[in-house]
Amino acid sequence: MTNIEITLVVVVISSIVGPLIVAKYKAHLELKNKKKKDPVVNALKANALVEEELNKIKEEIGADRVWVSQFHNGGNFYPTGKSMAKFSITHENNSLNIPNLSETLTNIPVSLFNKPFMRLYEDNEILIPDFKDEENFTYGLKTFADGLGTKSSYLFALNSIEDDFIGTLGVEWISNPQNLNEEQLNLLRIKAVSLGTIIGTYLYNDNKK
Repeated sequence: MTNIEITLVVVVISSIVGPLIVAKYKAHLELKNKKKKDPVVNALKANALVEEELNKIKEEIGADRVWVSQFHNGGNFYPTGKSMAKFSITHENNSLNIPNLSETLTNIPVSLFNKPFMRLYEDNEILIPDFKDEENFTYGLKTFADGLGTKSSYLFALNSIEDDFIGTLGVEWISNPQNLNEEQLNLLRIKAVSLGTIIGTYLYNDNKK
């Protein structure tokens, strides 16, 4: 085969293979972009990050139960149709034989826990080392905690980057009360910021699609 013939073959092959490679690459990019926009995939990724953070908290602090609640709409008021504010436990990591809080706190009107939510909104945290200690103001949570056998409860507000109050981080002890030191509290405060960022970023990005 002469040099001219070889050149012609290369040109022909390039003219066929080149567009195929480009088309395949474009299809790959389109599929990749589609996966990025898939709301189910985005939810799974966000959930995995939240669960990872809860697992780290449980291991580092030694808590019996670690959970995240989120605010959401649920039903409408009559006769205006105004949306009813509710909350639910959306993520939870418990020690063995500790009952799931999510089975109890699902689709609960915010109004039933108005005092603790207002405290969280204003001060970002509620620290109750021991529910039996009369000096600890429990914001109406003691009766509920006693029913669940909760001895200690540390609650932190979850705020988005836009500073919207979107939920709560709860860290609890069931077997024995636990008085956390300042280093442990600061760790939980940092985790609350991290979780608020993760959940808020997912919610806002998903809302734009």
